[in-house]
Amino acid sequence: MIMKIYHRWILLGMIFCIPLASKAQDNQKLHFITDPTLSPNGEQVVFTYENDLWQASTQEGKAFRLTAMEGVESHPRFSPDGRWLAFSSTKNGSADVFVMPVEGGEITQLTWHDGNDYLESWSWDSQNLYFTSDRHNQFTTFKVQRTGGTPVRLFDNYFNTPHHMVEHPEDGSLYFTESWESYRFPQRKRYKGAHNPDIKSYNPQTKSYKEHTSYIGKDFWPTIDRKGNMYFVSDEYNDEYNLYTFENGKKKRLTGFDRSVDRPQVSANGEKVVFCKGYQPFLYDVPSGQTSALNL
Repeated sequence: MIMKIYHRWILLGMIFCIPLASKAQDNQKLHFITDPTLSPNGEQVVFTYENDLWQASTQEGKAFRLTAMEGVESHPRFSPDGRWLAFSSTKNGSADVFVMPVEGGEITQLTWHDGNDYLESWSWDSQNLYFTSDRHNQFTTFKVQRTGGTPVRLFDNYFNTPHHMVEHPEDGSLYFTESWESYRFPQRKRYKGAHNPDIKSYNPQTKSYKEHTSYIGKDFWPTIDRKGNMYFVSDEYNDEYNLYTFENGKKKRLTGFDRSVDRPQVSANGEKVVFCKGYQPFLYDVPSGQTSALNL
């Protein structure tokens, strides 16, 4: 069964952009933003604020409201072709996955379960979505078609708990983390122990498995662009989460903040990375290596 909700985001945008614009005019930075994500060209940012999704230009910063559903809308993700925006919502109590056209239109519910389904990413052909769910045993990754249908569990076995799943654009390898620490306790800093998360990958075609990091600490939250460049966070530098990448297969630090960044998301074109720091959004410009606050 697929549920469709008429999405009047143009009207809502006209109504609800006024309070945000007023705060910007008062030179007050908007706080308590979470889950920012970028459009494929890096020109638009969508984020969660006051339990709904909002959209703004990364240049102007004037936000308008996209959703006004019951519950909490979170984990927004643009499809690589730029046509769709998917997200999770607790409209029905537990979190389910929804999708809507970027240009406005019907909101379609894709998953229905008493467990919580939290969206992670899209396949590069924009036809499938990856989400993490606790609907079966502990938690693991599932895949569902953009048009709906029965979700498919990617990994069997009770002890397989992959999450933060992203697909490589070239060979289809699935990059993820697999740890209680990175899923249940991402906010806990300075953990070092047997459950420290690492960046891992599995190729469904060749059935090859690889661990890309081995630091006894936290390496997690991978995000990848269309060219296969990967970004993630690690606390190796100063026990705070900073932005890292791989250069020639080796781990490379990109930022040195003394305050942790929260779940980065790279634009599909690879030009920008967005993340929150102190509940405010920041943009990392890949070509220049500079970080700037996104003032809304």
